[in-house]
Amino acid sequence: MKKKSLVFLSAAAALTLAACGTADKSNTSSEASKASSKSKFNSEVTHEGTAIKGGTLKYALVVASPFSGIFIDELASNSVDSTIASQVDQSMFEYDENRKLTNTGLASIELDVEGKTATITLNAKDYKWSDGQPFTIDDYIFAIEAIGNKDYTGSRYNDRYTNIVGMKDFHEGKSDKISGVEKVDDYTVKLHFEKMLPSMQLAGGAIPAYTMPKHIFKDIPVKEWEQSEYVRGSKVVGLGAFTIESVVAGESVTLKANEYYYKGRPKLDKVVMQVVSPDAIVSELKAGNYDIATMPSAQYEAFKDLTNVTYVSSFAPSYEYIAFHLGKYDKAQGKNVTDPNAKMADVNLRQAMGYALDIDAAGENLYNGLNYGTNSIILPFFKDVYNKEQEGFTYNPEKAKQLLDEAGYKDVDGDGLRENKDGSKLQINFAARTRDAANESLVQQYLLWWKEIGLDVQLYTGRTIESNNFYEKVQSDDPEIDVFSAGWGVGYDPNPANLFGETAKFNFSRYVNEKGTEIIKKIASTEAFDEAKNVEFYKEWQAYAKDQAFLIPTLVGDSVTAVNKRVKYYDTSIATKDSKAQLYQLEVTSDTAAK
Repeated sequence: MKKKSLVFLSAAAALTLAACGTADKSNTSSEASKASSKSKFNSEVTHEGTAIKGGTLKYALVVASPFSGIFIDELASNSVDSTIASQVDQSMFEYDENRKLTNTGLASIELDVEGKTATITLNAKDYKWSDGQPFTIDDYIFAIEAIGNKDYTGSRYNDRYTNIVGMKDFHEGKSDKISGVEKVDDYTVKLHFEKMLPSMQLAGGAIPAYTMPKHIFKDIPVKEWEQSEYVRGSKVVGLGAFTIESVVAGESVTLKANEYYYKGRPKLDKVVMQVVSPDAIVSELKAGNYDIATMPSAQYEAFKDLTNVTYVSSFAPSYEYIAFHLGKYDKAQGKNVTDPNAKMADVNLRQAMGYALDIDAAGENLYNGLNYGTNSIILPFFKDVYNKEQEGFTYNPEKAKQLLDEAGYKDVDGDGLRENKDGSKLQINFAARTRDAANESLVQQYLLWWKEIGLDVQLYTGRTIESNNFYEKVQSDDPEIDVFSAGWGVGYDPNPANLFGETAKFNFSRYVNEKGTEIIKKIASTEAFDEAKNVEFYKEWQAYAKDQAFLIPTLVGDSVTAVNKRVKYYDTSIATKDSKAQLYQLEVTSDTAAK
């Protein structure tokens, strides 16, 4: 097919995935990279020099907006806050390069599929919180109860928790305890589930993994937690490798070594994590002001020849997407409700908007080929269930026009723009978040592509929206927004329930139907413990998502990390078991960064 000429604006700025949702907290999979990406760089680096004792590492948070400053995993809801929280908070479990739980780390899991239980046992009895207080299984149980509390304000209460026996009664106030949480002793708990799920074997999967210091939060009303200094300030108490020394609101956090960290004191004395504009990161790196930074793909030509850093990359477990506002989240019922009369309810209209986009051209022109289109709502990162044969929304404006014609969206008055089926004016409001110059160009290109197929799509408010405000509008189901462009960090469990399920707060499209719910149930069934069945069900989900087009995945690709040459070693492995590249393991070879 002959492609129309493109009119991309000049873009010298960055692509920084400000993904909302299940944010990736560390790095990305070199194995997935080898299989799926077009990487220009290696996955690890060792620099010359002898490591010094201690030192301060400067870590750039390359984003266009300030962080919101919620530094515990239970409440953090975007990738920047989660990146910071991951250093002071700690998951119960570790996992390998294939995302499988390893029974190392803080605790081990024993699954009894027939008995529908998971027994979680701490791997040691002398763990301590960063304030020196002992950590016991009560703190793990407390976190489960906290997320299940009716006053909980975060987004983690989902199928992972409602699957625990007795959780729904506890959440609704019908019981003062969760019957399916059976404390065995101070170091062991047995969780009873309604059903056993294959993703219980995966990192970020169906076993609750959060911990909370009960000795602190038991005295604070749950609904007040988000404003607490134990969530937002230097008093955060965690099990992670670092504690918070100081915070400059929205701008930077200085971390210091946690003397009680269960794996031993970090090799670094301090880490400064600081927000850096995508437009400034190349010059800041050149000056030696930062040691680690995820680089904006749009600026590849500007940063590729810097000599004081080495680049490593791998396929990122995240993607950009176009989504359609199709309903609302009903707080009273605790579920998503699809509106059959929504402006974007016609699946032909949604599919047409997908076929109108030339995402590969956008990736090449704006992101130097480091980002490109994908064929599936399940990423190649999940190589065990990704369907490379899945049909995607490849650029096909003629097919888009045909779909609109057949659906009855026609240009009645001859102005080149299509009307509704009843002949009334059709104007579609499109919202996007503010990120960088490349994104601004892409947003304008979306509008042009849609105009080429006869759709009058207008940018909501006339401009892109600051990221935090954007997600507030999307999550609150702003009725003025019909379509929006956003991004996910997908985590390590591909199970669609937590992003697209009936009760998922992250289901921003608010699209639910019987068929989709049935497929999600299949993925969560004991039948799916069989590998072949699991693949079959995921293929069915990918085909369903493409057909229904409630969300259209757009850009995927490499995550490129710049590593200053004073950092001794760095790699892109996702594994937490025996990892050499988590921040607590990093070392520097001098007091000042290479310039």
